[in-house]
This record gives sequence, C-alpha cells and structure tokens, in this order.
Amino acid sequence: MDRKLKIFIATIIIISAISQFLPFKNDIVSLINVITNLAAFMGLSYACIYSRKVYPHLYLTLLLLSAAQFFSFLGDFTWFILESILSLNPFSSVADIFYLLYYPLFAAGIFTIPVRRYSDLRSATDLLIILVALASAAWVFLIKPTVLGAGNFTEVLVSTLYVLGDLLILFMLMDLTINKLGHLKSRTLYIFLASILILLTADISFTYQSLTGIYTEGTPQDLLWAFSYILLLIAVNEFFKEDWSKPLYVEKRISAVTYLPYLFIILFYFLTAYSIIKTGAENSIALLASLGVIITLFTLRQHLSIKENMALIDEVENERRRAENYLNVAGSLIMVLDEKDRVKLINRRGLEILDCEEGEVTGKNWFMKFVPPEDRGWREKLYHEKIRSGEKGYHLTGEILTCRGDRRTVSWHVVFLKEDGKFMGSIISGDDVTELQRAARALEMSEMRYREIFELAPSPIISVGDDLIIRDCNRRAESVLGYRKGELHGRNLMDLIHPDDAGGELEGERRLLKSNGDVIYADIGVARVGDERIIIIEDQTEIRRSLHEKELLLREIHPRVKNNLQIISSLLSIQERQLDSEELAEVLRESRERIRSIALVHEHLYRSTNLRTIRIRDYINNILSKLGQGQTRGVDVRISSDIEDLEFNLETSLPIGLMVNELVSNSLKHSGADNITVTLRSLNGNFELTVSDDGMGLKSPEVLEESGSMGWYLIRALAEQLDGELELETDGGLSVTLRFRELGYTERY
Repeated sequence: MDRKLKIFIATIIIISAISQFLPFKNDIVSLINVITNLAAFMGLSYACIYSRKVYPHLYLTLLLLSAAQFFSFLGDFTWFILESILSLNPFSSVADIFYLLYYPLFAAGIFTIPVRRYSDLRSATDLLIILVALASAAWVFLIKPTVLGAGNFTEVLVSTLYVLGDLLILFMLMDLTINKLGHLKSRTLYIFLASILILLTADISFTYQSLTGIYTEGTPQDLLWAFSYILLLIAVNEFFKEDWSKPLYVEKRISAVTYLPYLFIILFYFLTAYSIIKTGAENSIALLASLGVIITLFTLRQHLSIKENMALIDEVENERRRAENYLNVAGSLIMVLDEKDRVKLINRRGLEILDCEEGEVTGKNWFMKFVPPEDRGWREKLYHEKIRSGEKGYHLTGEILTCRGDRRTVSWHVVFLKEDGKFMGSIISGDDVTELQRAARALEMSEMRYREIFELAPSPIISVGDDLIIRDCNRRAESVLGYRKGELHGRNLMDLIHPDDAGGELEGERRLLKSNGDVIYADIGVARVGDERIIIIEDQTEIRRSLHEKELLLREIHPRVKNNLQIISSLLSIQERQLDSEELAEVLRESRERIRSIALVHEHLYRSTNLRTIRIRDYINNILSKLGQGQTRGVDVRISSDIEDLEFNLETSLPIGLMVNELVSNSLKHSGADNITVTLRSLNGNFELTVSDDGMGLKSPEVLEESGSMGWYLIRALAEQLDGELELETDGGLSVTLRFRELGYTERY
C-alpha cells in the first residue's frame, strides 16, 4: 500500500475514533463519509481513465462503478448540507434520489466484471433459491413492516426502494459468487467485494434501525459507510499492481460455493418456521418437524447427486485438461473452428505463431481476422466449397496475419467435424513454414547465382563424383575441350588426361586431350563440395607457348651480349698493341679482364636452366681459371678456392665476379704471393666472401684508402652495391673479407 494512502486511512481512523467522544459527532461522521466517498470516487475515476489506454476490456466496468460512486458521493454531500449545515431532515429529499441512482449503476458494474462465467441450469437454480430466500427475508423483516407501518408514503416508498436496491446488488453479488467468484484469483476483487458487503451491511442496518425507531445518529453504525469507501479505495490501489491482461480465474472453482444455496434453504426454513409459529397455526410443531425432515432428506439426496455429478465433472475435467495438455505440447498450431468460422479453441503453439493472447483469438472469425485481405475471398470460398462437396478435409499453404500485423506462411491441414451428417466445425493443424520457405527461396536464389557463375566462369569447370565420372560441366569446358555437354556427361575424367600424366593426384599441371586429339597444357585445381569434386581447369597452353618463345629469345640474347662484350674486349686488345705507353696498355688490360668477368656472367646465365640464377662456384672458378692462364710471372702463383654450391641472381653474381677479379688480379700483380685463396660460404643467412694471399702485405689498411687506385675504388663501390661490410687484414699477407646478403631480383623482361 502506498505511503500517502496509509497516512490518509490512519488519519480517518483516528478522527473517527475521536468523533465518538465529541458532542457534534454526527456532523463529523457525516463529513468523514463525504470525504471518504469523494476519495473512492476519485480513485475509481483515475482507474477508469487508466484502463481506457491499458486495459480497455475493463473500461465499461470501471465507468459504471465510477458513475455509481459519483451519485453516492452526491447523496452523502447533499445529506451533509441538509442535515449539518441547513439543519433540515434529509430523509426523504433529493439526497435519496442520488442514493437510489447508485444501486442500478453499481449492480451493472458488478455484472460487467469481465471474468469467465460458469453458467448452467444448476447454477441458475441455485440463484433462484437464493433470490427467493433473500426476497422472503426482505419481505418478512423489511418490506412488510415498512408497508404495513402506514407511515409517510414517500418515506415508505423510499425505504422500499432502498431495500430493493440492496437486494439488486446482493443478487449481483450472489451471481458473481456462484458463476464467477469460484474462479477468481484477484486480490483487488476480493477487497472490492469486502467493501460492498460492508456497504450492504450498513444499508440494511440503517433501514432496519430506522423502521424500528432505534436509529441513533453519529454512531459506529454510520462509520460503516466510510469504512466501505476506504476498502474500495484500497481495492483501487491494488488495481494498479496487478496484470489485468491475463485471465483472472483459476481452473477449479472453490467447492464451498457449491454449498452456498444450502445456507439460504436453511434461512428460508427458519423464515417459514417464524411465520408459522407467529400466526399460531395448529400442529405447527409437527408440520415444521415434517418439513424439516423432508428438506433435510431432499438436501441430502441433492448433496449425494452433486457429489456424483462432481465426480463425473472432475473426470471430464481431467480428460479435458489432458487433451489441452496434449494440444499445448504439440509442436504445431491446432485450433477448432465452429460452424460460423469462429475460433473456439487454440493451443499454446498457435498463440505463439499468431503472436496473440488467447482473448485476442477465441471468438474471432478466422477468415476476417487472420487471413490477409488479398487471400480472404478465395480461401473462404474454398473452405465452404470443400464443406458442401462432402470432403473430409484438404491441405493448403498460405499466409496469415498475426495480432502484431506481421505475416507468416503456414502449411494447413483441415479436417471437417460432422455429427449425423450436420457440419459442426473443423479441426485445423498448421506448421509455421515461414523460415523454411525463406530458406528455400534463398537456396533457390543461391542455386541460380551458382549456376550463372558456373556457366559464365572464364575457366572450364567440371563436376565429378568420387568415381571420377563427369556429372556436369560449364560452357567453357565444352569450348576448350571440344566436346558437347552430352558427350562429357557420364565420361570418366581420366579419359581426358594424357596417358603419360595419368598417375598421381589430380591437382597440378596435366596435359589434357581435346576431342580432336590435340594436347592442351592445364593447371588443374580440385575442390570438394559434399560428395562432389569440382575440377577447375586453367588452360596454360598459350602461356606455355609464349613463355617458351620468351625463353628462346632470352637464351639468344645472352650469347649475343657475350659476343658483343668479346668484340669490345678484342677491340681493346688491338688498341693495347698499338700503344707505346706501358701504363696505358695496363689500363686497357684491366678493362679487358673486367669485361671478361661480365661476359662470363652471361655465358653462365645462358647455360642455366631458369635464366635467373647461376651457380656461383662455377662462375668464380671460371674467372679464377682465366686469371691463372693470364699470369706473366716466371713463377706460377697457386690459386685455390673453397666455394659452397650456391646459386645467386644476376644482381648479386655480377658484383661478386668483378670483386673477385679485382682482388685476385691485384694479388697477382702486386703482392708477390705464392698462394691466393678464394672462399665463399653461407653464414646464418648471410654470406662471406674472402680473398687472401701470402704476399708482402701492407703496413696498414689506410694505405689502400690513400692509394686512390681505380681497382680499390671499384671494390668499395661493389661492396656498397651489395650493401656489404668490408674487412681487411694485413698481417702475413693481405686478406679482404666481404659479408653481404643476396640482393633482390629485379624483373627485366
């Protein structure tokens, strides 16, 4: 309960208790009734406004109750003005008109409470028993004394109408109790009913006390109205805490409700005994005893019959619950339509597919509510044509509209229900195939896209099974291989491969045979998809022919370059012989040796298998051999080598060859050495070239730096070209070491 409401109730209770000790307590009690009645009206009005947006199915009930409470407030307010302020007799007056308007409106509000109604002939009989008993009690104790009292006609009429109004509300309460209350599980409604019972108690007590002349103003009796309004206000407060979108009933009625009419039969018996004894009829005791025995035996018989019926009802109810459980656990939508195409029953899965609450589906016309407008006409016509034709049912796949406006595709199976040849409705089951159809459409589109890609692919594509039998091929395969698609289907893939290439794995370079016997060179790729192998053929025939032509051209270029370099070397030799200066002749000889080293590179490239790399050991040994043959000293210098079997590209080989040529030539001419050694080895991803001799050596490495010779300048330039590091040792001869990495190959063709 909210804090403000607690404070209000506590304040009213304290003021009510204090008022009983004050001389003007009647005015205070009347004012308390006005205030609490106004609070109850405001609470109901706010709940009515709230329900219009949130719970529209409760709007009519709350509107009627609010209107009734408004007239009740006007009655209390008018009564207070007339009695406490104007000091007039409020009974009877315009206040009574407001009070009398309260009863039919409030009874209508109770009647429209939207809960499940349990109504049959037995419950109608129970209500009739209660009505007769209440009417009899009212007549004996209220209406008859009022009418026979021969008082003021207006007062008698108003008193009688009050009694009838109370009976009307009491009858609505009995109807709610018997037909609905056994199903309710709402705290709000229980508090609401308690407030009405206190209100009726206050009305009946006031009427009886007024008729018997024992009524006293301002007593706790008058506070009963205020307490009933407070309970009504508490019920309104509870209203906002419950979820009224869900059903308010439980599956099983309270068993005590079944025996409620017995209490009124007993009441009627005592009323009868009271009347008989009061009239002094003869043999009244014997008559009452006999009547009591008959009523007891009849009631006992009725009770036994009810017990038997309840056992049967429980059995039927258990069967119904089992059937509902079977329906609710079903993975398909299951619903029942009546003869007017309205939904009578739907299972939980159906509500999930329709995205609805049960109240949004049951009782609704299936075709008008859940079939899309564009399909409604022909589907409803088909349904009724199948019924008239006498068929047992039919299948259909179509769209439906959910309660949220979405569309789903459902596969339906309709079975018609007939009794004695009369159509009674149908049972419809359906499976939501929305996602399945969406997936099927996506698969179809994917298949279409795959087929387009397959057919328009620029390379031949062939599909084979594990047995290598061709299942499918694209148009490009037909044009490249020279076969029609029908000629390839069913053929073994190995029939297309050149016999010399038939062994081993399919992937890789293979020669294929065309339909006319020509050979094509192909690079074959294989991909597995399920139980298929997709063979992708890249026709390399033209590429191979082009590469072969380029290779022939390159092989022709290298010897021509070598020949040209030899011509240059010969020209330099002729020029050398014509010079008188020995110094100039030496320069030309050195140039000839460098050109020879370059020519040797092209000679080795020409002999190489891939035209990109040369075997560095053969190349250097060839240079050393040429240098050894050109010695002019009287004593031959021994030239040895220790070179690993490595392959270098042109960018690396040429600088190394020139460097070896320079260093060895320098040792032959200037060192006076007997032995010259050339080594080349790999070292942790790098390479190390060393040219050493056992000659006279140098005083220091700076001598070479300061000499300014062409040879040393060339060596430094070649080291930088290789991005290498030079190291010189001058003890016991001269040793030059170059540490370097292989340079990247640059495409030239």
